[in-house]
Amino acid sequence: MSNFEATLFDELEPLFPDTDPKDGKPLHAIAAASGTYAGVHILLTGLTPGKCVAVETLPSLKDGRCKLFELLPLPVEANTGAVSRTEWLDGEPNPNVIRRAPFTVYDVLKPCTNVLTARGAVMALAFRCKVDSPRREMKSWELTVTHDGVSRRLTFMVEVFPVSVSEAGAADHKYVNWFSHQGIADYHHAPLFSDAWYKMYELYLKLGKYGRQNMALVSAELFFDLEQNVPKLNEEKLDRLMEIYDRVGIHWLEGGHLAGRRGGEWEASQAETLFTHKPIPGEGEEELADMCRQIFAYLQKHQLTERWIQSLLDEPLDCMADTYKRGLEIMKDAMPGILFLDASIARETIAGSLDYWCPTINKYEKYQEFFDDRHEKGDHLFVYTCLDPAGNFCNRMLDQERLRQVWIGWAPALYGNIEGYLHWGGMSMQYIDPYYLTTSLPEITDYDTSRSGSLPAGDAAIMYPGFHEAYSSTRLEAYRMGFEDLVLLKKLQEQDASWVEGLVKQVLRRYDDYEKDVAQYRRIRRVLLEKASADL
Repeated sequence: MSNFEATLFDELEPLFPDTDPKDGKPLHAIAAASGTYAGVHILLTGLTPGKCVAVETLPSLKDGRCKLFELLPLPVEANTGAVSRTEWLDGEPNPNVIRRAPFTVYDVLKPCTNVLTARGAVMALAFRCKVDSPRREMKSWELTVTHDGVSRRLTFMVEVFPVSVSEAGAADHKYVNWFSHQGIADYHHAPLFSDAWYKMYELYLKLGKYGRQNMALVSAELFFDLEQNVPKLNEEKLDRLMEIYDRVGIHWLEGGHLAGRRGGEWEASQAETLFTHKPIPGEGEEELADMCRQIFAYLQKHQLTERWIQSLLDEPLDCMADTYKRGLEIMKDAMPGILFLDASIARETIAGSLDYWCPTINKYEKYQEFFDDRHEKGDHLFVYTCLDPAGNFCNRMLDQERLRQVWIGWAPALYGNIEGYLHWGGMSMQYIDPYYLTTSLPEITDYDTSRSGSLPAGDAAIMYPGFHEAYSSTRLEAYRMGFEDLVLLKKLQEQDASWVEGLVKQVLRRYDDYEKDVAQYRRIRRVLLEKASADL
């Protein structure tokens, strides 16, 4: 008698290779807005390795609006810290994790056909479809999974509401994922600036756009060359990048940093230029101004000044305040009318200089009065996440609930001054080895490497390198859901702000106080869809 079972799980529930199949169901139903994507996860247990697994769907996968993915598990070697980074570094347990490390959790979505080979006793799949309807109606898909002569029948139902969410555009919440451009080259064996590299870069941007990214980091390394030790803007390279952004539909552009800390020292009081490392203050000032003048001339020539937001230096500290303000002064003189954004740690010491503030979400809440005051004075506001914040704050580590990413999308409906989200770890694979571990493995002959300072599991990527393509993740999909919901929340705020506030606070009070029950999210989301569709 076969032990083969196939059961359905909500795609926001963390799924592990040892998840009990009895926790799943043969039927799973959700609600979704028209124009969005609906998905469900399928856990397969009792498989015989080497034998085939076949998935038949009705309607068929061949209709082009449905896709099937194999879910790949990733390792979590150490839990995210209670304060920062990992428990290895923190030295204390974090009670706010989905499971104690070490463990593996399904995260990567690898596109697949409907016939696969069982590689072990357990596998997981993801089924996803795009839904559209001019009226409220129930759509269903019958899935038949067959293995070793045994078939299991599953049903996935989506109640589609007529309110529509269009793909992310200029008017939507700004959202940027940072990529490692050299990482794309290394992991796809596509030399930087080769045709193959540009193709892969476009695929990552397309995946980001699917996840509602509408802003790209345009790193200076991608369009400046050194000629006789002088940075010169390469128009041909920047033209090609712009063609890609326009083709993908990325509207907003973040000009990458043009300077860094002097000597790479974290608490340096001086800066240095990006390419030649000339000091600021000092001879680097003219080089910084010249680079800005070249960028500005290009922006004017191509009518891009309204789309471009420039960055100077990542995470300035108070000890660098004078240098940082001097750098912004130089840049503003060279790029009149351009606004400036940086992930910011310093606050009062640089107030009046920076246009777009971008604190981590926990620092925004801690110093909300300061940031809201800057907003009242005409400044703009982003928030960001990286290896911080840890603990119970919303972030996107592998040992955290996928709802935390959804709530990052909902938060601007609670904090109305926030207009953008900066995510450094779209795909920063120089920090991750090919098997998607949390940090690069040591060299074969290195027996003294400490991993105590490694990044939290999942910090460096929500997109993964596949074979000539970019793979999504359960966390990218959760971000997408949250930002899709935000479109509806923002529309309803224009009609009834108090109703939206009441709805949001049922599931999200702060970035560290939120609902963790997926069923409750689904219930509240249905209420949102009903309200948004009431007059349609």
